[in-house]
Amino acid sequence: MAEYYKNKVIIVGCGPGLKAYISPKVLYYVKKADVLVGSGRLLKLFPGVDAEKLMLEKNYGIMVDRISRWSFTKQVVVLVSGDPCFFSYAKMIIRKLGRESCIIIPAISSIQLAFAAIGESWDDASFVSLHGRIAGYAKLIKKVRDYQKVGILTDQKNTPAVIARRLLEDGIRDRIMYICENLSLPGERIRELDLASAVNIKTHGTSVVIIKKRDF
Repeated sequence: MAEYYKNKVIIVGCGPGLKAYISPKVLYYVKKADVLVGSGRLLKLFPGVDAEKLMLEKNYGIMVDRISRWSFTKQVVVLVSGDPCFFSYAKMIIRKLGRESCIIIPAISSIQLAFAAIGESWDDASFVSLHGRIAGYAKLIKKVRDYQKVGILTDQKNTPAVIARRLLEDGIRDRIMYICENLSLPGERIRELDLASAVNIKTHGTSVVIIKKRDF
């Protein structure tokens, strides 16, 4: 590892799911790691890497403290799903260690892949994450009213069906919902529905939702 990176934590984006989307630069730093930190799913992407592997669960605060201590003696590489600068716990690490102590390697996010899948630009969109969040629907509803397109990260509780129901309950109807399911993975599926139809939709795995105003 170059001297420039001594005592710096390297935060790498692992893309939307499929290993083919991981950049060569990310693979280079992963192979150089003394300590590899990430979720169980991300750690499984690198079975042959000779590094101490530490699984990240919901213990973000504790893990960030450990990363801070390890960084003085070991090269720590943190694995993040999607892009580190887009709704990830990289923010916590940078806040704790300082920007000058971190190197970030970007990647393709599931949001980018979703907009590509439906053939829409995303430079005029707004974004909300409901992943792992109890609240957030007030912000979502405001964004859906204010923007032509809104990209949403979901989870097992905040599903496309739940999102559609909440929007309808707030009087929002003239929208199209795109459900982008298991992006880049086996079982990938892209569906386009009106909100009334989406209320009863069943999804499996992870989904990105895009809400778009109808073009009349």
